[in-house]
Amino acid sequence: MTQISRKEQATATREMLLETAKGLFAEMGYHGTPVRAITRQIRKGDGILYHYFPGGKQEIMAVLLRESFEHRVREIKQLTNETIEHLPLREALLAILGKINELFLNDLDLMRILFRENDLLDLAEAKQLASMMAERVDSIADFLRRRHGKGEIRQMNFTLAARQLLSMWMQHSYSSIIGIKVVSEPDACAYMEELVDFALSLWQPPGDGNGTTE
Repeated sequence: MTQISRKEQATATREMLLETAKGLFAEMGYHGTPVRAITRQIRKGDGILYHYFPGGKQEIMAVLLRESFEHRVREIKQLTNETIEHLPLREALLAILGKINELFLNDLDLMRILFRENDLLDLAEAKQLASMMAERVDSIADFLRRRHGKGEIRQMNFTLAARQLLSMWMQHSYSSIIGIKVVSEPDACAYMEELVDFALSLWQPPGDGNGTTE
């Protein structure tokens, strides 16, 4: 019982250090946050941080990013083809964007750190982030190809269409992350509906909408 309690306590302390550091990095910046500010906020000595993270602040930053990326990859992959395949096209696209929006904007502190301190990304972390975004593009492009096979959308460059959809979503996410109004629609759900409806108007099959063919 004592061994389990110590393990749980160690896990809780580690998480507390990570969460505290994340909040301070987002507020004060990575370089503006001394180790002492982190340990003082949790009322511990400086040595506790190095016990869990021998590499100090740099290791904390690396762990924050790595675990965040891994979590997001797992969560996005749970939105399987089976989950969205039975949905009408509009609802399926809203579900995809909604999940991506939830995962990236539910932790604004981390997103602000990522934008502000992107120069601190090492090669492995940068590749991981690039790979994660590329996988989303490929996944959406494959989904659009399947819907084209069902006659729901026209033939097009599905990879570019997926990139366009994600790029338009990112405009709204920038507003939340950096606090600068990039798009006029303040509500994320309303913006995503507007975005999806606009995309579908461009993707409609030949002959849809106005009775003409391409």
